[in-house]
Amino acid sequence: MTDAAGPASSLTVPVSRGRRMHVTLVGPVDGRPTVALHGLGGRTEQNLPALTALSQRYGLRIYAIDLPNHGRSGTVGLLHFRVRHFSALITETVRALGIEPTVLVGHSFGGQLAALMAADLAGAELQPIFINPALGAPWDSKLRRCWRQPWRFLRLVQELGYDDSNVDRNELYHAGRLLQSILDMLLDRELRPYRRLQATLALLLSCRTAAILDDLNLRGIRPVIVQGMLDRSTPANDGVHLVDGFHSWLHEADGPRALLAALDRVFPGKLP
Repeated sequence: MTDAAGPASSLTVPVSRGRRMHVTLVGPVDGRPTVALHGLGGRTEQNLPALTALSQRYGLRIYAIDLPNHGRSGTVGLLHFRVRHFSALITETVRALGIEPTVLVGHSFGGQLAALMAADLAGAELQPIFINPALGAPWDSKLRRCWRQPWRFLRLVQELGYDDSNVDRNELYHAGRLLQSILDMLLDRELRPYRRLQATLALLLSCRTAAILDDLNLRGIRPVIVQGMLDRSTPANDGVHLVDGFHSWLHEADGPRALLAALDRVFPGKLP
């Protein structure tokens, strides 16, 4: 994968308790510092085509961080099952990088984590871009229904569409069958079961995310949300910018073009 400044590169960032976080760098060295976060069970590589397109279109220097418990990054504490445990480690990574991001990009679970990080790193020029985020009142309502009727979580697993083989074929996550999706999840060699359990419970226990958006608005931070109109897993908030696709549309062959088309309607010249 290449960008305007040459091949994408990576580095390992030391953080607390001897842990290390993996960061992929995309875009020109003198570009606007941007932090990008992938979704639950995902990996940075899935988002690289879209991130490369973003960096070229808007002149961004993107620091794409493997989430805690994912990829080549370190883990949260053994008994840590809250979203704040994950976002705190990401914020620590950003501070260790010595950057002051002005743009945040987060997909799905990464969108929720980016929103929490926006509150921690709030600046006058901060522009969050959330893609199908697990965030807002509709998501909170859906999770509460699942906790009242736990069998709904099985359907949620299917809707989130854990089936990488479909992505490799540029097909929709939702082409995966329910039982096969769960089997793929359990057999994932890149994300061990306990690490996945921690991240999954952190997401499913976070049922009050509307307050995160409210807090950002009170701080004068206005996120742009781009949502696949066919996504059933993370329901759309008001005022989102719709594209044709399911939860995984960003990873599909046409994902980068669709993202730029949506953002160009909001930022016809350049990012604010």
